[in-house]
Amino acid sequence: MNLQEAIKLQAKPAKAKSKVNGFVLYEGPSSLDPSQNIVAIITNNSANPKTGNMSQLWILNKDINPLTASKEKKDNAVCGGCKLRQSLGGACYVTIFQAPNNIWKTYKKGKYPKVELKDYNKYFLNVKIRFGAYGDPAAIPLSVLTTLKALAANNTSYTHQWKEKSSQGLKLLSMASVDNAKEAKQAVKLGWRYFRVSKADETLLKGEIICPNVTTGISCIDCGLCNGSKENDKRKSVVIPVHGVRASKF
Repeated sequence: MNLQEAIKLQAKPAKAKSKVNGFVLYEGPSSLDPSQNIVAIITNNSANPKTGNMSQLWILNKDINPLTASKEKKDNAVCGGCKLRQSLGGACYVTIFQAPNNIWKTYKKGKYPKVELKDYNKYFLNVKIRFGAYGDPAAIPLSVLTTLKALAANNTSYTHQWKEKSSQGLKLLSMASVDNAKEAKQAVKLGWRYFRVSKADETLLKGEIICPNVTTGISCIDCGLCNGSKENDKRKSVVIPVHGVRASKF
């Protein structure tokens, strides 16, 4: 290499380091099915127009890609007893072969560094987080969620495990995900605010409001209504018309 070539080489701008797009928060047994291992991954950005650019928490089977897990009915470790699971022929709106599958593949390539609980404040202070872009938050340790809740500016969260004694600690950060009016009344008796999916011709129950995204177009990141219950909470529960490509299965 002559001097002129060396000068040109040194003058070339260094390649920018790849930006980390997500972090692993938990790897281990599922609280919903301890026989299976899961992984909880938080991604930094979202193009979802309904939620807005919130950080997104994905709960996935650690050893099986989510599409295969759904097809083989092995998604109970991340979705629990949810009746809307696609593996059960339900109306879940998540397009599993897209974001969940891509995130699982990226995880398998080792692209998401792991963050310990004690270091959450370095990455998640004042962020707005959607707990459960795929998977039920009840699948992962409550300590992960409560630590994130304490740091975050706001969050959204929904759990189908609201009837279980082991899930009652989620009330402070999550809505009970209910599928009909009967379940809605049960959830209220147990002290939950809830999020109910309804058919278009159903009427509102007392204490309900239609999802503000439907009525005003506001995104979840700016609304923040679905963040669980606080002491003496007078806010209404939320109802949304069934939606997504599988809505006819509701």
